[in-house]
Amino acid sequence: MTLDVFRSELGDRSRAWVALHPDERRRRAVTACAHKDAAELWSLTEAHLGLYGSSGVLVSPHTLSAYRTGVTQFVTYAGAHAVNVLRPGLDEAQTWVLHLLERFKIATVRGRVAAAAALYRALRWAGATDSTPFSGVRIPKDHEHPLTKNPPYSPAVLRRVFARVDDALLHTTGPERSRLLATRTLLLLLAHTGLRIQEALDLAWADVHLDEDDPYLTVRSGKGRKSRTVGLSDRLVSALRAVQGLPRRRSHAAGMVLPFRTRAAATNLLRPHFKRDGVDEHGRPQSDWRGCHAFRKATGTRLYEALGDFAAVAEVLGHADINVTRSYVRIAGGRAHKVMRDW
Repeated sequence: MTLDVFRSELGDRSRAWVALHPDERRRRAVTACAHKDAAELWSLTEAHLGLYGSSGVLVSPHTLSAYRTGVTQFVTYAGAHAVNVLRPGLDEAQTWVLHLLERFKIATVRGRVAAAAALYRALRWAGATDSTPFSGVRIPKDHEHPLTKNPPYSPAVLRRVFARVDDALLHTTGPERSRLLATRTLLLLLAHTGLRIQEALDLAWADVHLDEDDPYLTVRSGKGRKSRTVGLSDRLVSALRAVQGLPRRRSHAAGMVLPFRTRAAATNLLRPHFKRDGVDEHGRPQSDWRGCHAFRKATGTRLYEALGDFAAVAEVLGHADINVTRSYVRIAGGRAHKVMRDW
């Protein structure tokens, strides 16, 4: 599904709730709360986000998926613990936060609570309640540095992964070779430009400029609807030319750079190349895979080491707040360690 089609369908679903008489909208919302109908309550929340959310119908599919999970988990919890969805008390909201903290990381808990708060904004819009149960909940501060929780891929890991893919390309033909070429292109897009995974998946050939003196691509679906241009390395230009000449399969959306459009497909493509020999303490195969976001941190770290300029790194990564860029890059400590080794 293209982003334009997704936004059109979200707009249609939002308009379906707007078209209801206010009394009917309220009745449906109250009934959904009474029956703890997670699907109906998500439908209401999604409509409100499409109408009054900060991004409106331009909200990303990833954000909607995360919010849907949060709404569903809260409604499921309410059903299991006899919580009155229309009028839960502050203690019940805080108890759900405690329930989440026992199971998830703090960042995940914040996302789930944001989703539940969005549900109650939608219920107030529908006239079903005036309750604001999450306005006073407390979530502990996360004191763990982002680079400790999910550090960037090291240069050694990336060299090993690229070598594995390049070696496999020497011994494959046909569809498997096309698949490996797409894999290498995605790896280079993530590691050499710092694109978010959704930005890479949404990249169209019309926004890739390979014949310029300084080749570049334009990101048009960046976070917060911000666009930016990013330069291309010679290796990435070569990889893009290689996949540009491949025959397009029926499942490959016309005009799109990559032949797959979902995060799951990208993960399934990349993860096997990060496997290592041996097993961990739980008997599982060892792997260096830490998700697609670790590529952005690797790009940011590498750029800062070369430029020493957080503002320049923020521009490439598409960060509106330079402090976010600082959380991606921890260079000072590494430089200090190198100096201190000679003391």
